[in-house]
Amino acid sequence: MALSSSCWKYLVLTFNVLFAMSAVALFGISGFLLYRMFIYRHFIGVNVEYPAILLLMMAIITCSIAWIGWRTAKSMHHIHVVMVYLLSDPTKYKSYAGTLIVLVVVIEFSCFVWAMVEWDNIEIDIKSTMMNYFMETSERKDPNSADSLRWDKLHVKFECCGVSGPSDYTSTGHVPFSCCGQGPLDSLHKPYTADCSTLYQRGCGKQLHEYAKKQLLYVAMAALTASILQVRT
Repeated sequence: MALSSSCWKYLVLTFNVLFAMSAVALFGISGFLLYRMFIYRHFIGVNVEYPAILLLMMAIITCSIAWIGWRTAKSMHHIHVVMVYLLSDPTKYKSYAGTLIVLVVVIEFSCFVWAMVEWDNIEIDIKSTMMNYFMETSERKDPNSADSLRWDKLHVKFECCGVSGPSDYTSTGHVPFSCCGQGPLDSLHKPYTADCSTLYQRGCGKQLHEYAKKQLLYVAMAALTASILQVRT
């Protein structure tokens, strides 16, 4: 080989540091986006979260590969350094390790495609999920239940009411105070109390649809960026 074992070692160590940095960044971004969707999982459904979950798993796997490469390169053995080099170079398709890296990149790109497919079909899924959850909450007729409080928080957060608007509550006989804006909560976590002279007229379905589409778009862009950067690395 033209380069000494020591040169190979530091070359591989540098690669693994860069590889690990990209994985840590991906882990943070995907974890944050997953959290932003997870807190509204009762309204948007779990299907929307799957691309972010898969992307988070790829970040963990990438971190593991970088850690193994780092530990191997630190061993100082020439044969190990060569193995790490093969592991670190995704263009070496004939090597098992190179194929592993390519597989990670392909799956990350698949996350991009999956997220865009979900982005395109999310409106129907969210509306159906929200309507089902709204009916379940209404049937319980308990304003202090965990489900009712989730609707209260959703109303206040997005300044909306029900799925399509205040008319959704016609069958229940009353509109929750949270549809008027945030008021003080008592010690028993009863519904929000406020001057209900003006109701939010827009429904939460459209607001949550736009919110979820934005998160999915961020997931798609993160997956695409990660796959491109790791190939170029």
